[in-house]
Amino acid sequence: MPARTTRALRRNQEGEPAFRGAPNVSQILKRMRLSRKLSIRDVAEGSGLSASFLSAVERGESDVSIGRLARIAEFFDQDLGSMLGYSARLSRPSFVGRSDRTMFNRGKGVRYELLRLPGVNLEVAVMAFDPRCGFRDELTHEGVDILYVTSGEVVLRVNEVDYSMHAGQCAVYSAAYAHTLRNDSARAASAIGLTTAHM
Repeated sequence: MPARTTRALRRNQEGEPAFRGAPNVSQILKRMRLSRKLSIRDVAEGSGLSASFLSAVERGESDVSIGRLARIAEFFDQDLGSMLGYSARLSRPSFVGRSDRTMFNRGKGVRYELLRLPGVNLEVAVMAFDPRCGFRDELTHEGVDILYVTSGEVVLRVNEVDYSMHAGQCAVYSAAYAHTLRNDSARAASAIGLTTAHM
């Protein structure tokens, strides 16, 4: 019987196994645990898995099943896809092409461009407001919206309540409630929005 040859394991700059096209579960688990200042025992107790098993996974000495990964993700309050970096397809940058960018007419003096992000269930809205203008209609849709004001001042109206926001401020809200944006000031304003729903 011919001798079996094995290919040498590729390693990254830190000397750890470097996997092409697959998330490095051991590093993800260790990074998440350390960033929350948790011990392996803390994760073991919270996930119902043994500390020795989790330690072996972190050292790259043991594989882990999808079911066990799901328990770990639940402990860290993540869904499995998010914990693993969404998908192996995102191990390299994906660029938003013209076909994934759409301009919407939200009203006079408002520039609103929506970017559909490839490989994830998120959309980014890039918005610019001339002085004293705003959305002509209120919006409602499924999901959660995040608004970050990049310059100037805007008024976010959610569920019939106005919230004045300045550059650098960020708000998170349910998009199921009627919401709209406007610029009441005499200066231009801009903002970036992130939504979990497809507009």
